[in-house]
Parts: sequence; structure tokens; C-alpha cells
Amino acid sequence: MAEFYISGLDNIGTNMEITVTVISIFISLIHMATTKVLLELPDGMIEIGKELKLKCKTSKDISSHQSRQWRGGVENKLLCYDGITIDSQKYIEEIKSPTAFELTVEKISESDLQCPYACRIGFDMDQKFLDVNEKNFIHMPERNASDIVYQHQNGTFRLSFELQKVFPKPVCKVFTNGVTRNLTVTDESKSHVLLNVSYGLESDEPLHNCWEPINIECLIGKKPHSFTVEHTFVCKNLQMNKETRILSIITVCIAVTLLVTVLVVAAFYVWKKFSNAWKYLYYTVRTDGMNTKGSSAVKKI
Repeated sequence: MAEFYISGLDNIGTNMEITVTVISIFISLIHMATTKVLLELPDGMIEIGKELKLKCKTSKDISSHQSRQWRGGVENKLLCYDGITIDSQKYIEEIKSPTAFELTVEKISESDLQCPYACRIGFDMDQKFLDVNEKNFIHMPERNASDIVYQHQNGTFRLSFELQKVFPKPVCKVFTNGVTRNLTVTDESKSHVLLNVSYGLESDEPLHNCWEPINIECLIGKKPHSFTVEHTFVCKNLQMNKETRILSIITVCIAVTLLVTVLVVAAFYVWKKFSNAWKYLYYTVRTDGMNTKGSSAVKKI
């Protein structure tokens, strides 16, 4: 009888343990079913090379039985599971409160943008697409410009250059002689987010000022990006003055040469004329002298 009583107590204890376990699981399932998850993307400006913070919030405290997960990137792969990340230098998870945790993406690159991100708590998940536009993302070119060409062919001045790894598409202008002229987009290519944009402009008039570089100003989103283009063209007015001076010198040289030639010819003519006159006078005097001597000899005889 005593053994039967003890056995009955053991069965009751076991049944109570099972009941408590079932109730705990049921409560946990109810908690997970009623938990709302909200993923918050950054609302400020995004910059390549800086950090990106993603926040995940729930309407109730996160249970110890619930796992935390982060997914995202171009390949939409698992990034973090219960604080363990696929790259500890790239991703860091931090629990901010019983109802919120955060994932920091260090030194973001182009592949971290324009892609989905999701956070999961237990079976609940929220996913959003990290869309970049000119309101939340600006990337300035790594250098002023490349492939710069400024030349003069067949009476036309041509200017062209390329801006690499930039976002959004820049609007560029050139300033010359107090006049602003828009540059035309001649080519455009895109990697994942960043753009390579080529610009060009043709003009019958020079695009440069006298002894000054060409001034170009681009607007990238709301940020200005200015640079100059050097050239080897001589100032038009100075070039004309130089040509005029050369022409004047040539004209003076020709005039002097002609004048000297005329003077030489005139001097030669005068010398020739006086030379003939002196010869005639010499012969005349000599002839008269000889005639006088002859007459005197005849008289003596």
C-alpha cells in the first residue's frame, strides 16, 4: 500500500512537470505570436567608408528562448546570429534594451547599399530595402576629373572630361567671359550605385579667358564641386598684337630695304653721271692743251 502511494506521488510530480513545461512552451508561443518586430533604417545621410546602424525593436521584451538574426547585403545572406557575426570587423551587434538591439555595419562599401536588410526575433521578422537617393546619399568623385581634353580643330573649340565614382549624377557648367554654359552628358555608366559620367561642349568661341584656366563647377546633389582645366592657348588679343607687331616689323624692314636700294641706285646714278662729266671735262682740257702746244710750235718755225 505504501509503495502504491509513493508511486502515485511520483506520477503526479511527473505529470505536473510535463504540464508546467507545456504551459511554458505555450506561453512562449503566445508571446512570439503577439510580438511585433520593427526594423529601422538610418534616416540621415549615408557615406561610403562610414558606419551604418540598423535598429530592431519589438513591442515586448525579448525572451531568452528567442533567437536574434540579421540578414542583408547584395546577396541577402545571414550576417549575425545571437550576437555572433560572420565578420567581427565588419558587423557588430549590441543589445540596447530588453526590447531593442542594433547592428552596426563598419566602413560601408558600395555593395552594402541598394539592397534588403532584415531582423528576426524568434519567428517574427521585418525586412526593408535600403534605397539610396540624392536625399540620403552623396558620393563625391575621388579626384577632380579624368580624361580632360581641350582642343581647337577646324575652327571649333572642344572640351570634354569624365567624373568617376560619383552619386547622384552631377550637373556641370563652364564659366567663360562672364557667361555660364551648361555641359552636355555624352556618356554614362553604372556599377552598382556609383556612376561614371562623361561631359562635353563644343563652341565656335574660346572657352578660356586670357591667361586663365577654364573654370568648371558641378553640383552633386546639393554639394558643389569645382575644378579648373589648364590650357596652352595664347590669349587671342595678345596673339593678334604679336602678329601685328611682327607684320609691322616686316613692313618696316621691307620699307627700309626698298629705301636703301633706291638710295644706292640713286647714288650710283649720280656717281656715274658725275664720273662721265669729269671724264668729258678731263678729255676737253687735255685736248685744248695739246692744241695750244701745237700752235705755239708752228709759230716758232
